[in-house]
Amino acid sequence: MVELEGLLPRDNVVVVLVDIQEKLFPHIDGNEALLTNAQKLVNFCQRLNIPMIVTEQYPKGLGVTLPALQEVLAGAYQPITKTVFSCFGAPEFIEALDAVDADTVVLAGIETHICVLQTALVGVGSEDYDMVVLADCVGSRRRMDHDLGLHRMRDEGAGIATMEMFFYEMLGAAKTEEHKAVFDLLK
Repeated sequence: MVELEGLLPRDNVVVVLVDIQEKLFPHIDGNEALLTNAQKLVNFCQRLNIPMIVTEQYPKGLGVTLPALQEVLAGAYQPITKTVFSCFGAPEFIEALDAVDADTVVLAGIETHICVLQTALVGVGSEDYDMVVLADCVGSRRRMDHDLGLHRMRDEGAGIATMEMFFYEMLGAAKTEEHKAVFDLLK
């Protein structure tokens, strides 16, 4: 596939699932849609061999990644545990980014205005990464926190997209083998 200027580059992209955990998830506004989208996102990445990183914030207190998401992740479920809000505060996270040679970090998870926000801001501030947040794959307990988190990330230089925008940018064209491989996810 030819890379077109202005679109997300397919190489060096990593998707990060931030803290989609058992004890906090039931309190997230719009959680069922978020879970459905996160599962589609994981399936898409697996089919197109886009690397993923999973984080868990203090699993002793907040539980582990949702079992429904662990099931879809299968062998890719190798969570990085952390107690810092920005994923960049966990040395294992930076090691994982280096291992996949990531330049563009695509964020999904909870909560929009805390861990997702702080991860995006540190990534943008470092100038080492292009940060993209999938608005329909992140959530907070309160709608206002979610909305203001997205606005702040955009204002600070993170790209805000939807899952479908990400899918089509990664595909780049229809009628390809990759397009056929994920077509059911695009409906």
